[in-house]
Formats: sequence, structure tokens, C-alpha cells
Amino acid sequence: MNRRAQSGTKRWPKANAGFSLLELMIALTIGLLLLSGLLTIFASAKQTYTLNDQLARLQENGRLAMELLSREIRMTGYWGCTAQTTPVNQLNSPHSLSWIINNRLRGYDHLTPGTLAASLQGVALPGSDVIVLTAIDNQPLTITSHDACAARFTLAQSHDLQPNELVSVSDCRQTTLFQIIQADGGNRTLTHGAAGGSIGNQSACLGGDCSGNCASAWYQYAPGTPLSRLRSIAFYIGTGTHGEPALFWQLLNRGDTLQRNELVQGVANLQILYGRDNDGDRVANHYLTADAVDAANAWQEIVSVRIGLLLQSDDLIRSQNDNTTYTVADTAITPVVGTASHPLDRRLRLVATSTIQLRD
Repeated sequence: MNRRAQSGTKRWPKANAGFSLLELMIALTIGLLLLSGLLTIFASAKQTYTLNDQLARLQENGRLAMELLSREIRMTGYWGCTAQTTPVNQLNSPHSLSWIINNRLRGYDHLTPGTLAASLQGVALPGSDVIVLTAIDNQPLTITSHDACAARFTLAQSHDLQPNELVSVSDCRQTTLFQIIQADGGNRTLTHGAAGGSIGNQSACLGGDCSGNCASAWYQYAPGTPLSRLRSIAFYIGTGTHGEPALFWQLLNRGDTLQRNELVQGVANLQILYGRDNDGDRVANHYLTADAVDAANAWQEIVSVRIGLLLQSDDLIRSQNDNTTYTVADTAITPVVGTASHPLDRRLRLVATSTIQLRD
């Protein structure tokens, strides 16, 4: 009886408990809050990384630009052992770069077009300065003989000098700049006559009494005298390959041709001041713009150069437009308004400044 009763009783398993709708909604809300926090942290980290990356690029571009400018500025006016002697310029007519041979450097306040050498017109952006530097190469060749009457040098080494190339010959008494008329690397010779050349020489005579007898009165360079290529370089801000401002140089190439190269991207403006020494102690008494040096006719008294660069990032990474007025070498670079200005955009910008002493 009891056995049948027990066998006739049926027990059902207890149902599994699930999540209620309210619990699901609470869980989803918490998940969304956590995800939102993670996304905010990720976006902040990405923005910080981008900012630091762009800042590092700006600093690297500034260091590279300053290094290139400083190296050439320190070398300007190097004429061998006659560094402080004005070279004898035998060129027939001044070249767009090499004409500044009587000054080791020449600057331009390029706030208005029309003040630059012809070769720089239309390529240097208005609002930035331009500096032109002249010196000789620091790896000279050596003269073994100079025939003044034949206007011919024989060198100790075979060479790759070319006709129309501008060179300088310098002993410790005189430095002369002239254009090569003919060059023979195998025979180690070159000539400096008055006939021929893309510019030409005023005379075959390189100094002395050029109205006298060539064998006895003309200046003749002794064996062992160094002969060097001319280095004439202009630094300026131009439009780079990506359509943005960049630091360029234009140099006097071999055969009296010009070559332009983009050096550093992201250099938006170049401003320069020149240290003038009024009392002959080789220390700048005050710094002037190029126009002020011109007005005082004081290029021979310049002993140092102060470079100011305004650098800008490639990307728009600021949260708001940059309406800052930057002071670069005493020049105010304003947003949008004025010749010396920068765009009103969200780029990151940085000012770099350096003062370079010219060699004695």
C-alpha cells in the first residue's frame, strides 16, 4: 500500500533561475560606462601621443635647421689665411649670388617683394628673411706653378674642375676670385684669361701692376698656394613639395649654374638679426635687421648672426585655432594679418632661436 503510494507520487525538478529584465539593463549600463571610460582613456592617450610625436618632430626639425644654418654661417667669409682681407674680385659682372664677394654675408628683410637678387625672386616667400653666405671650400687643391703671362695654373693633383666654375686662389698676402676659362684635369691645368666664360674675367692679370709687364709686374702665385671652389649659398623659406613652407637653400653650382634644394619641412618663418661690432673688439654691441645694416653700410662690421625660426606641425592637432602672436628675432608673427603672419589653424607651433658667432 505504502509502496504503491510512494511509487505513484511524481516530483518535478526545480526550474533554473534567470536574469530579470531590470538586472540585464543594469548590467548593460555598467558595461557601457566601463567601455566609455576605456574609449576616453584611449582617445586621451592617442591625443597625448600625437601631441608628443608632433612636438618631437618640431624639435628635431628645429635642431636640423639650426645645424645646417650654423655650419654655413660659421664658415662664411673663409678665404684661407687671409680671412680678414677683402678678396680681389676679377669677375666681369656680378652674379646673382657671387656678387656679394666683398661682404662675407648679406641679408634681406623680405617683408616686401622686389628687394632680392633676381635668382630668388618668386621662390622666397614674402614675410621671411633671406641670408646669402660666401666662402671658399675647405678642401683646396695645390698649385705647383703659375704662368701669369699665359694665365695658366698647374696643379699638384688631377682635378675635376670645369670651365665657368668660380674659384679662389689665396696666399697669405692676397686672395683673388676668378672664373675658370679652360680646365684639363688630366694635365692638371686651368686658365683664367679675359676672353670667354659665362661671366668672364675683367683681366688675365690677378693682381699687382696690371698695366705693367706680365712677367715682372703682374701678381704671380707661388708653388704651394691653395686653390679652392667658391661656396655661395642663400637660405630662405619657400614652398615645399607638400605645398607647405620649408627651409631651402640655393647654391651656386658647378659651371656657374644654380641649384635649389628643400632642406627641412615645417619651417614656416625665418627671421634674422645681425650683431654689429662698433668698437672693434669682435663682440656685438647691438643687433640690427638687414635693412638697418644696409642703411648704416655696416656689413663689414657684422660679427654674429641671431637666427629665429617659427616651426609648425604637419597635422591639425590643437583643440582650437592658434591665434597666438609669436615673437621671432624681434619680429611679431601674427595670425592671418600682416606680411609676417601665420594661418589661423589648429597646427602646433614652436619658436627656436640661436646666436652664431662668425669666425675671425
